[in-house]
Amino acid sequence: MKNRLNIATIVSCSLVIVIFAVMFFVTPDKIMSQKENRTLTQTPSFSIDQLFSGEYTAELAMYISDQFPARDEFVSAKAYSELVLGKRENNGIIYAENDILIARDEIKDNRLNENLQTIKEFSDATGAKVCVAVLPRTVDIFAEYLPNTYPTENDKKLWQDYYTQAKQNNLTAPNLYDDLCEGNNYYHTDHHYNIYGAYDTYSMLGNVLSYTPKELSYFKAEKVSSNFCGTSMRTSGFYLAPKDVITLLRYDGDDDYTITADGKEIQMYDTSRLVDTDQYAVFLGGNHARVDIKKGEGRPKLLVIRDSFADSIAPFLAMHYDLIMLDLRYFTDNVQQIVASENVSQVLILESMSEFATTKNISYLKRGIDQ
Repeated sequence: MKNRLNIATIVSCSLVIVIFAVMFFVTPDKIMSQKENRTLTQTPSFSIDQLFSGEYTAELAMYISDQFPARDEFVSAKAYSELVLGKRENNGIIYAENDILIARDEIKDNRLNENLQTIKEFSDATGAKVCVAVLPRTVDIFAEYLPNTYPTENDKKLWQDYYTQAKQNNLTAPNLYDDLCEGNNYYHTDHHYNIYGAYDTYSMLGNVLSYTPKELSYFKAEKVSSNFCGTSMRTSGFYLAPKDVITLLRYDGDDDYTITADGKEIQMYDTSRLVDTDQYAVFLGGNHARVDIKKGEGRPKLLVIRDSFADSIAPFLAMHYDLIMLDLRYFTDNVQQIVASENVSQVLILESMSEFATTKNISYLKRGIDQ
């Protein structure tokens, strides 16, 4: 009887392995993970040098992990098994107090000094007034809800270094950290600020960019979703955590702008994206290399070097400026030339600390007008 049980166990396990192996090889590779909002690893190229250096095997492991059949279901199962075992973290996302999902965002070898120096050179070369607005991360916003063992002193030092180095480079870098860390300004399942965080940022930038912000009472709140599963939820697999609410702050005329993204006409609010996995794309329809927002004639122009945080602040800034919004993750043309040829007098660098402290794309600002 015991032998039969052993044989049955071996056969069933072997059958599962074979089934998943067949599924792995017959299922087409996915390019994008809609749940995690990231590009998945593709089949690595083989070479003897990469094999002996370990690069090939590392990429192969990432490829198998990303393309494994039913990956999302296994990620979720692993997440909740970790919770049962007392470990409140999966895939770099911490399940913190108050059901808040916080990305473990430990930035070690940062590029703060290099990027700030590049921005200083860009400002000097173009003569434009530049404001550097770096936004806190969820690990900063919700620090009080983190486990006691989390090394928050590293994050505090990161911000101290940023403000010190910005001052040394004579750059205008308003402190958005303190005010945004107060109140309910960020989603609980996503890394972005919510519409009230975007509004507070818009209000704080008024003094620096020389516009008078509209009072909150000027806008009408419109709830468009109550089941937003943000990037942190989708990455971690903690799908049973409470969903977020997406609210818009509307105003008369916010649908009268002429808006183009990479040459194609889009809307300020793309409500069709509310049925997609990434509902944050309701703002401007998601990521684009270049977005232009115009209304009327003779308005001043503001160039925004941005990441996805700028999508939800765009409706507020558009009340005061025609906007040219460039995402240097996708836009690689000459930015100095745009400043010179499109009559730009002010530039806003608006990125999260996660992006700003690690990106190499700021170096694109070094391209001179004659290049």
